[in-house]
Order: sequence, then C-alpha cells, then structure tokens
Amino acid sequence: MSSPKKLPGRIDIDITLVDASLDHVQRPERRAIAALSIGVEANDAYYSVVELLEAVHLVGTRHPDGRRKLGRILGERGDDYQRSIYYALAGRGASHMLDDLEWLAAILKARGSVARHHAVNDPISPYISPEPDGPVGTFAPSFPLGQSWRTFRVPAG
Repeated sequence: MSSPKKLPGRIDIDITLVDASLDHVQRPERRAIAALSIGVEANDAYYSVVELLEAVHLVGTRHPDGRRKLGRILGERGDDYQRSIYYALAGRGASHMLDDLEWLAAILKARGSVARHHAVNDPISPYISPEPDGPVGTFAPSFPLGQSWRTFRVPAG
C-alpha cells in the first residue's frame, strides 16, 4: 500500500489519529480504534462511528431496536470498518465501549470539520474493496449478549 501523496499547503487530516494511535498514555483499545480509522474518508468514518455509537447505546439501554440495529451494522456487506471498530472494543463492557466510541467520534468530528474547511491531503483508504474480507454473520434481532453488556465499570486511565 502506498502512502498518501503529501501536497504543499495541504493539511494531513489523519495526524490526530496517528498521534492517538501511538500515544502510550491512551488505553490500547483507543490506540487500536484510532489506527483503524486512519485513511477512512472523513464523513464515512464519522457517520459510521456515530451510527455504531447509537446502536451500542440502544443495546446498552435495552431499547427494543438496539440489537436489530447492531446486528444490521455487523452483518452489512460493506467494508469492514464498523466491524473492526466494534470487535476492537467488544467484551470490554458496554460503558467502556460507549466511552471509547464517544472519544473517537469527537476526534472524527473535528477531523471532518477540518476536511470541509481546508485543503487536505487525500488519504488512501485502507480498504481495497468495498466488500467484506471474509464471512459476515447473520444476527437475529434477539441475539444473545455476553456478560460484558451487564458489567458497567469506569474505564481505567
């Protein structure tokens, strides 16, 4: 994979994500989801994370549409971005997951604002294909939730 072309006078919108992915003060899962977002188109990344955040919130609050929405996201035939973010956080507790998704959404919102108002370097998408790279699950609206959905803890760090 080649590096994005850096043009004079253009802003690298991924610099905050790169910094976050390398910041050893951040929890490993935050570093991971920042790294997974590098190169993803600004609006796609932001709206994908917001949609995932909303689904996780609905599941966590036992909203009747929560599992259906999360299952639809995880079962979509598009690229693996949302799945990679979800599975990087899965099993760590719903409150922890929500906290990390909100953190990432804030970074991506600012990144998108910069992209809208300034000349930016065109990131090269990390995805070679708009389709999933492997099997995608099918989720019934009543799929079982693991213990992490019933364990609420304050994230360390």
